[in-house]
Amino acid sequence: MLSLRNLPFRNLKGYAGRTAALLIFAMLMTVAIFGGTMVIGGVRNGLETVESRLGADIMVTPSDAKNEFDAQTVLLQAEPGYFYMDRGKLDEIARVEGVEKVSPQLFMASAKAGCCSARLQMIAFDPASDFSIQPWIADTATDGEMGLMDVIVGSNVTVYEDRIIRFYDKECRIIGQFAPTGSTLDNCVYMNFDTVKELIEASFAKGLNIYSEYDPDNVISDVMIKVAPGADITAVAEAIQNQVSGVSVVTSKNMVSGIGDSLRHIAGSVSVFTVIFWIIGMLMTILIFTLMMNERKREFASLTAMGAGKGILSGIVTGEAFSVNLLGGIAGIVLSVVILSSFKNLIGQGLGVGFVLPSIATMLLLALVALLAVILTAAISSRIVIGKLSRMDASLVLKEGE
Repeated sequence: MLSLRNLPFRNLKGYAGRTAALLIFAMLMTVAIFGGTMVIGGVRNGLETVESRLGADIMVTPSDAKNEFDAQTVLLQAEPGYFYMDRGKLDEIARVEGVEKVSPQLFMASAKAGCCSARLQMIAFDPASDFSIQPWIADTATDGEMGLMDVIVGSNVTVYEDRIIRFYDKECRIIGQFAPTGSTLDNCVYMNFDTVKELIEASFAKGLNIYSEYDPDNVISDVMIKVAPGADITAVAEAIQNQVSGVSVVTSKNMVSGIGDSLRHIAGSVSVFTVIFWIIGMLMTILIFTLMMNERKREFASLTAMGAGKGILSGIVTGEAFSVNLLGGIAGIVLSVVILSSFKNLIGQGLGVGFVLPSIATMLLLALVALLAVILTAAISSRIVIGKLSRMDASLVLKEGE
């Protein structure tokens, strides 16, 4: 039965082509607003997560490891690698003024061979002195304490039902998995020194380690440093570089500065794109909606002649505008969530930065803002049409074409 309540929906159905165009523009506006802000938020989350995960003020590596380690790119696009220096460097670094805590790490990389489950970066830490990795473990659900051949994996590492991962034909038990960071840390496997030494020995036995002359008990790959309260991080880093030979020193600020620059560039570009796309979408929506209403002048004139007041006409126009924009907005939000969730890793790689989706609460807030934006477009469109209808002479319109 036809009624004023369902008339807007019947009208939208009757003009299927133009209604579809309005839905598409409303959806694209929402994708630009919601998807754009989600991208900015995801990149910002990735940067903040990486900064917190580093956990150290300074990192020291062997000076001849530059081919394996680039501080500006290692968190985003580094291939698994490993390098070693004498463990005695640890004590030298600890004696530098301004250094409060030091903790060694030992790296290993799995091989592209059948003896390994996947090509991954392995990072071993010393539980007795570590201050950069164990805080993450405390926030991660783990299956017991980390013992010999136990590992915790990054978010991109596949965990099978048996929770076993193999390296150099040695089986390791996965006891936990970290939340995503949007960086290469998501492709890492974390373990203690006893476990990595077993794996290094296994790689020696298979002839798959280029450092077969090294004793795993006497080498480390890097030193994580926490400076003393009040000490200048840059000054301490320079002191280490000057006082300890054969090392390369990088601060955590330098490690994420490239990502921060990318974030500012991306945020600016996405913001401009979002505003431009919203304006174009709004103008096109207003144009299509106005043209559609102009073609229906006789319909509105007939309603007026039958006694429909301006309030009824306004209700019809407003109902159509809000209905089509709301449906298009919801479709745009769903489409954005599906795309960003399904291709978040590819998006991060394409942008050259870490990408971590915002929390559900943040996504709901951004969705609300996006819907308000398309509803504002509906309000503007309906107001323009209502203004034209209020100036329409129904009798003259009905006489046209007679």
